[in-house]
Amino acid sequence: MTFTLERGEQDRLVVVARGPIETGDAERLRGALQSAGRDAAGNKLLVLDSPGGPIVDAFAMVGVMDAEHVSTRVRAGASCASSCAMIVFVSGAVRTVEEGGRLGIHTCHDAASRERSTACNELIARNALQRGVPYVSSLTLLHLTAPGEVRWLDAAAAACWQLSRPEMPVAGRAVPPADPGACPPPPATPIGRSR
Repeated sequence: MTFTLERGEQDRLVVVARGPIETGDAERLRGALQSAGRDAAGNKLLVLDSPGGPIVDAFAMVGVMDAEHVSTRVRAGASCASSCAMIVFVSGAVRTVEEGGRLGIHTCHDAASRERSTACNELIARNALQRGVPYVSSLTLLHLTAPGEVRWLDAAAAACWQLSRPEMPVAGRAVPPADPGACPPPPATPIGRSR
Protein backbone atom coordinates (compact mmCIF):
# COMPACT_ATOMS: atom_id res chain seq x y z
CA MET A 1 0.00 0.00 0.00
CA THR A 2 1.23 3.49 -0.75
CA PHE A 3 0.53 6.41 1.57
CA THR A 4 0.61 9.97 0.24
CA LEU A 5 -0.39 13.29 1.72
CA GLU A 6 -2.89 15.50 -0.12
CA ARG A 7 -4.64 18.75 0.69
CA GLY A 8 -8.23 18.20 1.78
CA GLU A 9 -11.02 20.32 3.24
CA GLN A 10 -9.92 23.50 5.03
CA ASP A 11 -6.48 23.02 3.40
CA ARG A 12 -5.83 20.20 5.88
CA LEU A 13 -3.38 17.43 4.94
CA VAL A 14 -5.04 14.00 4.64
CA VAL A 15 -3.50 10.56 4.08
CA VAL A 16 -4.45 8.73 0.86
CA ALA A 17 -3.87 4.96 0.94
CA ARG A 18 -3.84 3.07 -2.38
CA GLY A 19 -3.13 -0.53 -3.29
CA PRO A 20 -3.21 -3.86 -1.48
CA ILE A 21 -2.67 -4.08 2.27
CA GLU A 22 0.65 -5.74 3.06
CA THR A 23 2.94 -6.50 5.98
CA GLY A 24 4.51 -3.29 7.32
CA ASP A 25 1.64 -1.04 6.24
CA ALA A 26 0.71 -0.23 9.85
CA GLU A 27 4.11 1.38 10.44
CA ARG A 28 4.00 3.19 7.09
CA LEU A 29 0.52 4.47 8.01
CA ARG A 30 1.79 5.64 11.41
CA GLY A 31 4.52 7.66 9.69
CA ALA A 32 2.13 9.22 7.16
CA LEU A 33 -0.40 10.18 9.86
CA GLN A 34 2.26 12.19 11.71
CA SER A 35 1.94 14.96 9.10
CA ALA A 36 -1.86 14.81 8.71
CA GLY A 37 -4.02 17.59 10.11
CA ARG A 38 -6.96 17.19 12.46
CA ASP A 39 -10.54 18.28 11.80
CA ALA A 40 -12.69 20.22 14.28
CA ALA A 41 -13.54 16.95 16.08
CA GLY A 42 -9.83 16.11 16.47
CA ASN A 43 -9.74 13.34 13.85
CA LYS A 44 -7.24 12.76 11.04
CA LEU A 45 -8.57 11.52 7.67
CA LEU A 46 -7.53 8.33 5.85
CA VAL A 47 -8.79 8.12 2.24
CA LEU A 48 -8.96 4.51 0.99
CA ASP A 49 -8.66 2.86 -2.43
CA SER A 50 -7.64 -0.76 -1.86
CA PRO A 51 -8.55 -4.35 -2.76
CA GLY A 52 -7.70 -5.37 0.83
CA GLY A 53 -5.12 -7.87 2.02
CA PRO A 54 -4.26 -10.08 5.02
CA ILE A 55 -6.55 -9.45 7.99
CA VAL A 56 -3.62 -9.50 10.43
CA ASP A 57 -2.11 -6.48 8.66
CA ALA A 58 -5.50 -4.74 8.39
CA PHE A 59 -6.03 -5.11 12.16
CA ALA A 60 -2.50 -3.76 12.75
CA MET A 61 -3.51 -0.65 10.77
CA VAL A 62 -6.60 -0.32 12.97
CA GLY A 63 -4.39 -0.23 16.06
CA VAL A 64 -2.58 2.78 14.58
CA MET A 65 -5.89 4.41 13.60
CA ASP A 66 -7.25 4.05 17.12
CA ALA A 67 -4.17 5.69 18.63
CA GLU A 68 -4.34 8.60 16.15
CA HIS A 69 -8.18 9.07 16.07
CA VAL A 70 -8.72 8.51 12.35
CA SER A 71 -11.82 8.88 10.16
CA THR A 72 -12.12 6.99 6.86
CA ARG A 73 -13.43 7.91 3.41
CA VAL A 74 -13.87 6.22 0.04
CA ARG A 75 -13.92 8.84 -2.69
CA ALA A 76 -15.93 8.84 -5.90
CA GLY A 77 -14.36 6.42 -8.37
CA ALA A 78 -12.51 4.50 -5.62
CA SER A 79 -13.12 1.05 -4.13
CA CYS A 80 -12.34 -0.37 -0.71
CA ALA A 81 -12.82 -4.13 -0.66
CA SER A 82 -12.30 -7.17 1.52
CA SER A 83 -10.28 -6.36 4.67
CA CYS A 84 -10.10 -2.72 3.57
CA ALA A 85 -13.91 -2.46 3.80
CA MET A 86 -14.84 -4.68 6.74
CA ILE A 87 -11.82 -3.96 8.95
CA VAL A 88 -10.07 -0.69 8.04
CA PHE A 89 -13.00 1.37 6.71
CA VAL A 90 -15.49 0.39 9.44
CA SER A 91 -12.91 1.22 12.12
CA GLY A 92 -12.94 4.92 11.26
CA ALA A 93 -14.36 7.38 13.80
CA VAL A 94 -16.41 8.96 10.99
CA ARG A 95 -16.92 6.79 7.89
CA THR A 96 -17.96 8.18 4.51
CA VAL A 97 -18.53 6.60 1.11
CA GLU A 98 -18.88 9.37 -1.45
CA GLU A 99 -21.34 9.07 -4.34
CA GLY A 100 -19.51 6.97 -6.94
CA GLY A 101 -17.35 5.20 -4.32
CA ARG A 102 -17.99 1.63 -3.21
CA LEU A 103 -17.26 -1.03 -0.63
CA GLY A 104 -16.65 -4.68 -1.61
CA ILE A 105 -17.70 -7.28 0.97
CA HIS A 106 -17.04 -11.02 0.95
CA THR A 107 -16.83 -13.84 3.43
CA CYS A 108 -13.61 -14.95 5.08
CA HIS A 109 -12.36 -18.26 3.76
CA ASP A 110 -9.44 -20.60 4.13
CA ALA A 111 -7.07 -19.92 1.23
CA ALA A 112 -6.25 -23.59 0.69
CA SER A 113 -9.67 -25.21 1.04
CA ARG A 114 -11.78 -22.20 -0.07
CA GLU A 115 -14.15 -23.09 2.81
CA ARG A 116 -15.94 -20.30 4.68
CA SER A 117 -14.24 -19.34 7.98
CA THR A 118 -16.90 -18.72 10.61
CA ALA A 119 -14.26 -17.78 13.22
CA CYS A 120 -12.76 -15.12 10.95
CA ASN A 121 -16.21 -13.70 10.09
CA GLU A 122 -17.02 -13.56 13.81
CA LEU A 123 -13.78 -11.67 14.58
CA ILE A 124 -14.55 -9.11 11.88
CA ALA A 125 -18.19 -8.73 12.98
CA ARG A 126 -17.17 -8.17 16.62
CA ASN A 127 -14.68 -5.46 15.62
CA ALA A 128 -17.38 -3.79 13.51
CA LEU A 129 -19.86 -4.01 16.40
CA GLN A 130 -17.37 -2.22 18.67
CA ARG A 131 -17.27 0.53 16.01
CA GLY A 132 -21.04 1.01 15.94
CA VAL A 133 -21.88 -1.27 12.99
CA PRO A 134 -24.88 -3.46 13.86
CA TYR A 135 -23.89 -7.08 14.33
CA VAL A 136 -26.63 -8.17 11.94
CA SER A 137 -25.16 -5.98 9.17
CA SER A 138 -21.69 -7.49 9.32
CA LEU A 139 -22.68 -11.11 9.71
CA THR A 140 -25.47 -10.93 7.15
CA LEU A 141 -23.21 -9.44 4.47
CA LEU A 142 -20.34 -11.80 5.31
CA HIS A 143 -22.48 -14.95 5.45
CA LEU A 144 -24.61 -14.11 2.40
CA THR A 145 -21.55 -13.95 0.19
CA ALA A 146 -20.01 -17.23 -0.85
CA PRO A 147 -16.24 -17.70 -1.12
CA GLY A 148 -15.16 -16.43 -4.52
CA GLU A 149 -17.88 -13.75 -4.65
CA VAL A 150 -18.07 -10.11 -3.62
CA ARG A 151 -20.99 -7.76 -2.92
CA TRP A 152 -20.45 -4.14 -3.99
CA LEU A 153 -22.15 -1.50 -1.87
CA ASP A 154 -22.50 2.04 -3.18
CA ALA A 155 -22.89 5.06 -0.89
CA ALA A 156 -26.63 4.49 -0.34
CA ALA A 157 -26.23 0.77 0.42
CA ALA A 158 -23.29 1.43 2.79
CA ALA A 159 -25.49 3.92 4.67
CA CYS A 160 -28.49 1.55 4.71
CA TRP A 161 -26.41 -1.30 6.12
CA GLN A 162 -24.89 1.23 8.57
CA LEU A 163 -21.31 0.58 7.51
CA SER A 164 -20.80 4.30 6.92
CA ARG A 165 -21.25 6.76 9.76
CA PRO A 166 -21.29 10.40 8.70
CA GLU A 167 -20.52 13.14 11.18
CA MET A 168 -23.64 14.99 10.07
CA PRO A 169 -26.68 13.65 8.19
CA VAL A 170 -26.33 14.12 4.43
CA ALA A 171 -29.02 16.42 3.04
CA GLY A 172 -31.39 14.63 0.69
CA ARG A 173 -30.28 11.13 1.73
CA ALA A 174 -32.75 8.85 3.46
CA VAL A 175 -32.11 8.06 7.11
CA PRO A 176 -30.98 4.41 7.47
CA PRO A 177 -33.62 2.06 8.87
CA ALA A 178 -33.37 1.08 12.53
CA ASP A 179 -33.07 -2.54 11.37
CA PRO A 180 -30.44 -2.95 8.64
CA GLY A 181 -32.03 -6.32 7.89
CA ALA A 182 -34.59 -4.26 5.96
CA CYS A 183 -31.89 -3.25 3.46
CA PRO A 184 -31.83 -5.20 0.21
CA PRO A 185 -28.58 -7.13 -0.18
CA PRO A 186 -26.60 -6.06 -3.23
CA PRO A 187 -26.10 -8.81 -5.81
CA ALA A 188 -23.03 -11.00 -5.52
CA THR A 189 -20.57 -11.12 -8.39
CA PRO A 190 -17.49 -13.31 -8.88
CA ILE A 191 -14.33 -11.82 -7.36
CA GLY A 192 -12.41 -10.07 -10.09
CA ARG A 193 -15.51 -8.75 -11.82
CA SER A 194 -16.39 -5.17 -10.96
CA ARG A 195 -20.20 -5.51 -11.02
